[in-house]
Amino acid sequence: MAKLRPLALGRGLCAIWRIGALLWLVTAAASAILLLVGCGRLIPVPTPTAVALSTATASATTLPTVTRQATFTPVPATPSNTPTPTVTPTPVIYTIVKGDTLLVIARQFGVSVSAIQQTNGIDDPRRLHIGQELIIPPKEEGDEPTPVPTPTPVALRVQGLAFHWTPVNSLWCLGEVLNLSARPAEEVQVQVSLHDEQGQLLASGAAFTQLDIVAGGGRAPFAILFEAPPTHFAQYQTRVLSGVPSTHLGPRYPDLVVVEDKGEWLDSSNYQVQGQVHNVGQADAEQVAIVVTLYDADRHVVGARAVGIPAERFLVGAIAPFDIILTPLGSVASYDVQVQGWQIGYVPGQIGRDVVPSATVQSQATAGP
Repeated sequence: MAKLRPLALGRGLCAIWRIGALLWLVTAAASAILLLVGCGRLIPVPTPTAVALSTATASATTLPTVTRQATFTPVPATPSNTPTPTVTPTPVIYTIVKGDTLLVIARQFGVSVSAIQQTNGIDDPRRLHIGQELIIPPKEEGDEPTPVPTPTPVALRVQGLAFHWTPVNSLWCLGEVLNLSARPAEEVQVQVSLHDEQGQLLASGAAFTQLDIVAGGGRAPFAILFEAPPTHFAQYQTRVLSGVPSTHLGPRYPDLVVVEDKGEWLDSSNYQVQGQVHNVGQADAEQVAIVVTLYDADRHVVGARAVGIPAERFLVGAIAPFDIILTPLGSVASYDVQVQGWQIGYVPGQIGRDVVPSATVQSQATAGP
């Protein structure tokens, strides 16, 4: 029995192999039948074709150079030109008081005289009056105030000074300004101050001359009233506060002359000066005024007065009489009569109007009573 066991094992293995082959055939046949039934034809299975694999050779490929674009940085948008409203400063209004000049006002507000004149349409500063309102222009860059001339650019001298007490205990100071140069002067203002024995200031006052222009070599009176003077003063001082050269006449009218004048006492207190004013020029005049100055034997001023001609329009060739009565503060030995006026229809830049003639008439007074 021991010899038959290997043979039986081989036969068993052979049988298993046959059964496996038979199952494989049955499975293959079933698959073929399903293909025939499902498709209606037999689809041949493609025979695999050997494809030769090519060996890739690495080659240096030049890549395009990428240029970096500039980075955009946003900036604030520029605004369009939008009209900016102009802020108009509040105008400064100044009221002229006694003793004011354009020079003083200009220095007070730090602007120039020309700026004040242009803003207010002032042709001549001497036409200003107390209580008049001026518009002070704003100070512009580079606009320097007009300085008061120091010393006075025109040689001027105060003379003929005299003090006269009044019945109401006020004090008049009368005098005149003499122009020592050949150049006419304008805006002439004088200050008089009163002092005690130690030189301490007690009171002071100032006034303009009664003529707008003091001709070269000419003179013009002034009068200062001390309404509440000290009861006693030991000394006084005079000073010319202002006086600038007059380089052109502007609207001032020089072609007025005094003719047929005479002066005499009316009574023991009043002195009368009469005469005529003649328009010898080629234009009509306005605001014509006569200025009379009375002197004693020592040439001290004892009376001064300015009186306007009644005519509103003083025509070419016209003659107007005047009759002026003064109350002198002393005896009268002589008098001067001067006239001034303004041209109607003045046009700036007129030729032949750059010289200011003297219009003074000096006469000896008639003996007093």
